[in-house]
Formats: sequence, C-alpha cells, structure tokens
Amino acid sequence: MAPKITDPANFLTSLVTKKGKSDRYGVYLTGVNILASASECYDYDVSLEKIEKDVQNIFAQDANDWNALLVETRRELEEIVFPISFIRSREPNTVYFISEGHEMSAMVFIPTLVVEEFVTEVTFFQHLLREVATFAGKVPTSIRFTLGAVSMDWDDLVERGGAREVDIGF
Repeated sequence: MAPKITDPANFLTSLVTKKGKSDRYGVYLTGVNILASASECYDYDVSLEKIEKDVQNIFAQDANDWNALLVETRRELEEIVFPISFIRSREPNTVYFISEGHEMSAMVFIPTLVVEEFVTEVTFFQHLLREVATFAGKVPTSIRFTLGAVSMDWDDLVERGGAREVDIGF
C-alpha cells in the first residue's frame, strides 16, 4: 500500500521554513518537488467555484490545444505522456498528463511561486487533472509539483513562528 500523502501546503511551508535561504525580502528555496493526491480534500480555504471557472477559462484560452490533448488522452493507447503549456497568473505552467493503465497522474512545472499561493495551485491542478482524467476514462491519482523557486516574505515567516523579529536599538 502506498504511503499516505501529507498535506502538501504544510509540507511546503515547513520545507521553506527549515531549509530556505534568507535574503533581504524573505526566505526562498529552489528546485522543490511536492507530491499531492488528486482526490484528497485538503480543506483549503479556496473558492471551488472560482477554481472551476479558472479551469474552464484555461480550456477556452487555448481551446484547440486542449481539445487535441483531450482527444489524444482518450484515443491514444500507446502514448503515455501528454504535455501542454499555458499561462496562468502571468506564469508559464507546463503540465504532463501521464496515463498508466486505467490511472492518470500529472507532473506540473511552475517556475516561481509564493508559499501562500500554493493552496490555490494544488486545488486548481487537482480539478484540472480530474477533468482530463474523466474525459479520458481514467482514474486521477497524484500530482507531482516541480517548483523552480518558492519564496516566503519575512512577515509571513515571523507570523507562522518560523523566525523572530529582533529589535536592535542604537
């Protein structure tokens, strides 16, 4: 039995807090890989209506590319990787939908991300994978995120208890 995937947002926050490098504006970490379940409800405070609308907008934005991808995932039995790239929140995202028998997973590459945005990204890509997998007649399983650089502001880090403010008087 596969190990239970912990909450990806808490895992990312903990990772950036513990292993991140500090700079003038906060803490950052590069080359981060996070695994999320496609079906787990993480109870994030995210509007599902907005997420559904965002997914439909992405489908409409590059309708020809998405239609081709959807048809290929359903029809193509020998292909197992179906890539697509699109712009989301002014960031280029690349998604690889991976078909494995009756299951489908996704690998997502996001170049830069602020830790607070990750809950929205997890929810968005869960919904996106479910839509594509359902169309292909597959069961959605997991999402592997590869994040180029993740950052957290000092104020947020202090608020979460990952750092202390020190007052230096002269």
